[in-house]
Amino acid sequence: MAQRKSTKEDSQQLSFLNLIAEKKAVRDEVRGMLQVMKALDNKGQTWRGLLAVPPGSLLSTVVSAFEKQTDIPLEIPFFVTLHLLSAELMKRDITVNFQGQRIRPDLWTVILAESGAGKTFTTNRLMDMTGAEDTFPDPATAARFIEELQAHNKSLWVRDEFGQFLRTLETQTYAQEMKDMLLRIYDGKEVARRTQKYEVVVKDPALSILGLTVYSTFLDIITPESLLDGFAQRFSYVIAQKDPQRPMRKFPWYNFQAWEQTIREEWDKVTSLLPNDRAEYHVTESGLNGFNESFDMLVHDRLPDSFYRRIMTRGIRYALFYHLLLHKDTLELDQQDMGWAGRLSAIHIQDAVTLLREHGVDKNLSLAAKAEVLRDKLASEGKSITARDVARNIRGIANAAHARFILSLMEDPPSKET
Repeated sequence: MAQRKSTKEDSQQLSFLNLIAEKKAVRDEVRGMLQVMKALDNKGQTWRGLLAVPPGSLLSTVVSAFEKQTDIPLEIPFFVTLHLLSAELMKRDITVNFQGQRIRPDLWTVILAESGAGKTFTTNRLMDMTGAEDTFPDPATAARFIEELQAHNKSLWVRDEFGQFLRTLETQTYAQEMKDMLLRIYDGKEVARRTQKYEVVVKDPALSILGLTVYSTFLDIITPESLLDGFAQRFSYVIAQKDPQRPMRKFPWYNFQAWEQTIREEWDKVTSLLPNDRAEYHVTESGLNGFNESFDMLVHDRLPDSFYRRIMTRGIRYALFYHLLLHKDTLELDQQDMGWAGRLSAIHIQDAVTLLREHGVDKNLSLAAKAEVLRDKLASEGKSITARDVARNIRGIANAAHARFILSLMEDPPSKET
């Protein structure tokens, strides 16, 4: 039995790796992620998210409260706070004009934490302390979904068991209509549903989505193909792990009485800075330079363009949040705002790489690097590399199909001119 299971897993992994090989843009993104992993590894005792928490801000207060009063992973209150702020901005139709592109402050994030980590508790508790309201209900059908969207457009949707929900959208034909609606919302396009009896149309739709799911089962539920090339790729993923320095026995109950008023005051201070409805922020030239410098400082190596562009748009949203968290009342996102956004974007890269590592992507790219060395050696002898050469000379190649896959992953050799 164990051998058959192993063979099946090998086949699934090879299928996934072949997908990467066929899609150059995806392969470039994976390479870029792996380039930065070493720089972002968190081996110390300090919570990694502190690099993205401005001292004295609402985020700092929330993180401190949960650190001192609970064993809950701090990524959870950190991102719940950002999503609550995102919903406040969307209700006012506030956007960012970035080089002529209108960017809404919506966030699509999935928090991966173990069962009992406090995902739902944190969301409910922070909503109580901030007074945030108007969350999006959980619809069971496409018909119900668009009705709720019409009633709660530009609100926050907190969805538990999100891994199962994503799998349903990817695999079940009856859920295809809801998936198509979500894709249109992601792109900011009109959503409509027409039947013989009625028609529902939602213009300028938007949602901030916070998905909560169990980390240990997530990769069993969601195929790696979906993570890299499907609907699931629209989300940012955050891995929230327990802090061994804060065991549950230290916190028999979660008492926030000493923090409630401070958190509410900080929340009110931030939301009081929000401009009139339909206000439009823009990024200064120095702001864009600040994002680049902050991001490059953290990762040391420049990312491939395809991956860099994808996180840039999310970074602009984060810059708007930091602008308000830093208590600024102008409509210009500056170097400081974008610098903080770059730090937070780097954390997303770390967790994306970790998810890919679960499927052995980094191991196979390492084998491809060895194959490139072998190819260059054979080329100097006037020979072309073959799958047989790879299988014979590189340890870790499982079979001929694996060798051919490693060949497909190799970088193109430099030209003579280069």
